[in-house]
Amino acid sequence: FTPHWIYCAMATESPSLLQLKEGLLLSFKECSERGLTYSANWAIELASSIETEQLPSIPEIERSPLFQSEYTQFCLGKSLYDLHEFKRAAYVLQNCKSNEAFFLRSYSTFLAGEKMKEDSLVDVIGPDHDGSIKNTELLSLKRDLAKREIDNQLDGYGYYLYGVVLRELEAVDEARKMLLRATHLSPLLWSAWKELGKLCEDREMLYSLDVPQHWLRDFFLAEASLELQLMDDSLAYYSNLSLVGFGASSYVNSQLAVVHYHKKDFAESETMFECVRKLDPYKITSLDIYSNVLFVMEKLPELSRLAQEVVKVEKYCSESCIVLGNFYGLHGDHEKAIVYFRRAVRLNRHDHSAWVLLGHEYMELRNCTMAIEAYCKGIGWCLLHR
Repeated sequence: FTPHWIYCAMATESPSLLQLKEGLLLSFKECSERGLTYSANWAIELASSIETEQLPSIPEIERSPLFQSEYTQFCLGKSLYDLHEFKRAAYVLQNCKSNEAFFLRSYSTFLAGEKMKEDSLVDVIGPDHDGSIKNTELLSLKRDLAKREIDNQLDGYGYYLYGVVLRELEAVDEARKMLLRATHLSPLLWSAWKELGKLCEDREMLYSLDVPQHWLRDFFLAEASLELQLMDDSLAYYSNLSLVGFGASSYVNSQLAVVHYHKKDFAESETMFECVRKLDPYKITSLDIYSNVLFVMEKLPELSRLAQEVVKVEKYCSESCIVLGNFYGLHGDHEKAIVYFRRAVRLNRHDHSAWVLLGHEYMELRNCTMAIEAYCKGIGWCLLHR
């Protein structure tokens, strides 16, 4: 049974599929030039899944005269950003004034600070240690963003970054306000919606947010509901999105598979993951959860085949390591499973589920001390994530 209010929330005016595609293509272009690769990929993957007639023209971004005058310098900064030379990128853009250049300079500065923070964490450590190491650029970024806001010069992308900076400074209420502002000014900026969802504490807060009445709102409510473990709500949204034009999206189908996994409907989750594999056979995202499904169902041949496939695509990423860890764990080789789960947490120490799986394998070897340590780190990261 799906509560009536869910369907009421979905009952926003829907644009045509062609309009959806044009909007997503425009978002792809805007996010790409600002270095927001995750949002750009999310937008273009959804756009490519929409089956419509041929576009009458390729959507173009409106340019200000100021940006046009800075275009060469902006391109130089973007090329350095693409090479992950973030400090150089920020330096060459320091005198640029356009919104596009200001965002790229500020975001480059933020990522330079994040890189320095990560470099300080040489070994795998728990969240109790991680909290003492901060991004040293946050306060200066906050000052720059606040000044630009006072001067009424922040666009949606600037408000998104302002929200991220405030969140990192643990000013959660202010961060939420800035991210809300970002969704109103740039409703197709998926990163702003996603970060806003992470700051929702419960269902009441989620549905009380004054978000824009935009079609992307359904994607936001679907993912935020999943984050809050509101599985029936999330399933209703993703199922609806699949029916209204996104049925061929590997993202939507992956999310449906994840929802069914959390609802412990493992057979349906396996079916959905297989659908995703057919749509996008080289997609690694969420395959760690697929391996959990196969582990619980004790499907060793299928898990073995999945492990062989991920090794051929990308062996050294956290998702692949979890797939391999689950395979060796189900095979009974717990020491080798521990090797891969430890590698997974080295590659992504924020993944609380990987810490928990590592703890399970230590328990199989009756190593209670190491198991407790892994479980504690997993719980710590889970609390920090929420």
